[in-house]
Amino acid sequence: MSFVKLPRLALFMGLQIEIWRNHIEESLFNDNAFMNHISDVDEDNIVGGKIVHIPQSGGGGRVVRNRTEKPATVRQRADDEVLYLIDEYTSDPVHISNADTKELSYDKRESVLREGLNYLAEETAEGVLENIVKSPVGNHNELPGTNILTTDNATKVGSAFEGGTGEYDAYKIGDLQRMKNFFKKQKAWKEGSMYALLTPDAETQMFPADSLVTATYMQSVTEEERRSGVMYKCQGWSLLSRSTVYRMTAAGVFVPYGAEGNEDDVEGNLFWNKALVEKAKGQTIFFDDQGNPTWYGDIYSYLVRLGARARRKAFEGVAVLRQKAA
Repeated sequence: MSFVKLPRLALFMGLQIEIWRNHIEESLFNDNAFMNHISDVDEDNIVGGKIVHIPQSGGGGRVVRNRTEKPATVRQRADDEVLYLIDEYTSDPVHISNADTKELSYDKRESVLREGLNYLAEETAEGVLENIVKSPVGNHNELPGTNILTTDNATKVGSAFEGGTGEYDAYKIGDLQRMKNFFKKQKAWKEGSMYALLTPDAETQMFPADSLVTATYMQSVTEEERRSGVMYKCQGWSLLSRSTVYRMTAAGVFVPYGAEGNEDDVEGNLFWNKALVEKAKGQTIFFDDQGNPTWYGDIYSYLVRLGARARRKAFEGVAVLRQKAA
């Protein structure tokens, strides 16, 4: 992820809290552009600022053509709901001594705050990605196996992970078409609302740099879309890329971020309908204690509250493409 440029006004004229709060929020979403393509929650569904309730319809009744049996049977719809939490992310407080602000040849405060913000952006993005496929609360809380498709290609490639072993089916553009077909069968396809987050290996295998077809898919992206993170448009998908998306076991189980993986782990790529995934953004706070008398310097930290989930209990509108072992 690229380093963000911090506002000089805030750094050299006393850190203004409101400026920093807005800057933190902008940086989180700019550095992980896929989050800009997830719908925002209706605030009426947030309970106590911590839990989000998504009502689920119990389904419609029958429609009878030329009904002959009367009176018709009266039915009552039994609705349900799914839940998810708004997670709280806090950075470790960092101390910058008075001497560091006076004697160093570079602005240590700017360097420290920039670095902390980048770590915060990485952690929140990974948390959102995890929550989209598995919520820590509720009954309908995990992406079903039927929503995980595998690569299918005669061409084989090595492991995408350092130290990984084995061979795997390479990615190809046909995978995008299969995903499109899957979403249409789920009745979760809507033109102009379909997005995918690809790993670097998936991107380079689907769209090799020396291919004229690749240039066509890149040219179909508008300048506005490019600024929002979209790299290619293909088979109805707006495609973004990220250094990591999901790591999964050979059996299709998601490996938590930061956990030690296995030699035969595979990649997973996320596909979603923007209207069927949502995020809930809570407080964003920049804490500063300048001129602390016991630390003889300044202390800073961040707090961000953010959560996400698929809107439907059966996870329609969300799917994962994972590598298949040869």
